[in-house]
Amino acid sequence: MFQLLNRQPDALEVRADMKSALRATVEFKTGPRLYSKNYNRRASCPEAALASTETSHALRERQLVVNNERVKINISGKIYETLYSTLARFPETLLGSPSKRIQYFDQGRQEYFFNRNRNAFDAILFYYQSNGLLTRPENIRLQEFCDELKFFEIGEETLNEFKRDEGALDDDDDEEVTLPSNFILAKIWLWFEYPVLSKVSRLVATISVFLISLSIVVLCAETYQNNNEVQRIYKHLEWVCIAWFTLEFVLRIISCPDKVKFLRDVLNLIDLASLIAFYCLLIFYKDKAGYKVAGLFRVSRLLKLFRHLDELKVLVKTVRATWRELIMIMFFILITTAIFSGWTFYVEHEDQKEEFSSIPASAWFVIISMTNVGYGDMVPITTLGKLLGAICTLAGVLVIALPSPVIVTKFRFFYEKKKRKKLSSYRF
Repeated sequence: MFQLLNRQPDALEVRADMKSALRATVEFKTGPRLYSKNYNRRASCPEAALASTETSHALRERQLVVNNERVKINISGKIYETLYSTLARFPETLLGSPSKRIQYFDQGRQEYFFNRNRNAFDAILFYYQSNGLLTRPENIRLQEFCDELKFFEIGEETLNEFKRDEGALDDDDDEEVTLPSNFILAKIWLWFEYPVLSKVSRLVATISVFLISLSIVVLCAETYQNNNEVQRIYKHLEWVCIAWFTLEFVLRIISCPDKVKFLRDVLNLIDLASLIAFYCLLIFYKDKAGYKVAGLFRVSRLLKLFRHLDELKVLVKTVRATWRELIMIMFFILITTAIFSGWTFYVEHEDQKEEFSSIPASAWFVIISMTNVGYGDMVPITTLGKLLGAICTLAGVLVIALPSPVIVTKFRFFYEKKKRKKLSSYRF
């Protein structure tokens, strides 16, 4: 017992007693440490802590947008800087939504880091800066650029519109086929609207193409001076064509699931106008103005071939995909015509007052010179006028030829795509 009382404490016990005494002294001076309820709740519930952090981060980001602060974006080591307000223009995208981009925020560097393609991000950042203008860099393949757009959640509608402009998406690819609820009407609609769907559809399309061609041949043959018997034959053939066109239009509009969309189609309106013009011509046969209008609509029946021939559809898709280049060509032609028309008028008006009577009259000479047609009905006779005519011809070649390769490339792309589609449908 005396041994236990006289035992000296070892080093560990002395160190523990010193810590306890020091802790007691500190608590005596400062009081016990108090923890907030919010801290206790976050400590016991990590999900609540994360939600609280995200909420405070969202409030801070909203304040940064209001204050027009700058944000750093690191794309594979390349730093981009822009405004928070610029990214907020598209709040549904990855960069525009604070809750979506918070997971990519580097707290240490105070920047957002994305391990993505740098060249593609130049165009994506320009999309925010230009408020919606999307252009693909030439050194980025289309599929890679579309993958980057999907990652940054640019938007399905914008992505489809971009693919359609690039020629990678046809209207037929994303078109939803809507059928009538009635089985018979659905069959009729498929036969007349989708010519490659079945054998019956192909037969209907073949008959339509044949009668369209026959009606144009009859229209051309009627302009010759023929006897009454031949004219009677032409009239009977025209009646056969009109009967088929009327039956086709009536069946299509009856079986159509969306009548408003059907009547908004330009080709359907041309069909309706040609039929109305023909039946009105029967009533007012002696009216020369009505005869001319009916003849114009009869010639317009050739546009019905766009519905049945894939080659013509390729042309329509090419025009739709290159409408910017076509507008640019028209703008160049308009500006060049205005410039050379004024110059030619003031040079040639004194010597040829009848031919070059005004600037619009001189514009006819400029247009036929730029397009390298040269009818010869208006010819400059002065030395300066001839020089202007030569320069106008060369300018026309440059204005029309320079943007043409873009249109030719698009046409070739659509044509090759259509050929691959046909080959994939063949059974060898």
